[in-house]
Amino acid sequence: MAQAVKAVYPNQNLALLPQPYWWWESGSTVDALLTYAEATGDKQYETLLSSTIMNQATGTNDFMTPDATGNDDQAWWALAALTAAENDVPVPSGGVPWLTLAQNVFNQQKARWDTTRCNGGMKWKINVGDGTDGYHYKSSIANGLFFQLAARLAKLSNDADALSWAEKAYDWVTSVGLIDGEFNVFDGTDDAKGENGCVDVNHDQWSYNVGVFLHGSAVLAAHTSDAKWLDRTKGFVASTQRTFVRDGALFEEKCEGDGSCNTDQVSFKGTLARWLGGTAVVLPELKVQIANLMGANAAKVQGGWSAGLAAMDQFTGLEVVDAAVRARGEQRVAEEGMIGMSRSGKREVEKRGRSVAGRVWWEA
Repeated sequence: MAQAVKAVYPNQNLALLPQPYWWWESGSTVDALLTYAEATGDKQYETLLSSTIMNQATGTNDFMTPDATGNDDQAWWALAALTAAENDVPVPSGGVPWLTLAQNVFNQQKARWDTTRCNGGMKWKINVGDGTDGYHYKSSIANGLFFQLAARLAKLSNDADALSWAEKAYDWVTSVGLIDGEFNVFDGTDDAKGENGCVDVNHDQWSYNVGVFLHGSAVLAAHTSDAKWLDRTKGFVASTQRTFVRDGALFEEKCEGDGSCNTDQVSFKGTLARWLGGTAVVLPELKVQIANLMGANAAKVQGGWSAGLAAMDQFTGLEVVDAAVRARGEQRVAEEGMIGMSRSGKREVEKRGRSVAGRVWWEA
């Protein structure tokens, strides 16, 4: 599966997806392959991934490429850099430390925190534009990525300022109703509506929105030992199971049933899977619950996989099986060249007990 993801890159020396996929999805796919390396021990893609992150960081080391029109676009790449830092990926010779790249984005986004409307919040788009292009939309994903970035920086570097911002971001999202008492996460709110903005919310629910707050909360639970963050994490897991699971598999409720998911939306549940797996790692007390969820999903992915699947189907399959492996905490090695597709040779591989490029057999 990892090889199938890499195979979609038009330039095999740069981990960027082809059109029509968005630049932010390339950043998320880089993060997926970094997560695969952490889950399996297969480091064969690290040089490609690290050189791509440095290439996209730009001369200002902040991922402000022409494609970074939204705060979320920039943040996806910052999280990929942060994953590289967390996983101790070697920095290319002469390169900027991964942590520095993530901190640069965090500092820029702190400065964009908008108190002129809605008493705070992160706008979806960075520049004003014509006023109809999302500048006035304070989206859950832009705020959630900022929250998770702050939470993970707080844990990795014991940064008190980042911890304070994570608390502030979460409190703001709940204050405007983007997260409700049942841990449903709604899509966003318009800061141009009403006297002070954000008088109502867009009640659409997307899987990556619950995922981004789930994992950020889990990181803070592990970092602070504050019971409120564990309770919140459990609430988001329950919300996930209630809204985004059908017949034992992750399911994009808004669009998957009728096949209407667009180029963005096809990637959402893959990122939810990654963050479920990451949550199982930082909060072992939730491993069994997440393993039960992701194990069944991984078995379904395994049964339906083929090399001819579209890029985001490959991405999602990889994320689901990686999450199952991380939650279960064990690895099986297969020789067929993909995660979760061995139908033969399992006993032989187990007997050998060695890694063949870190490929994993998932046993449901």
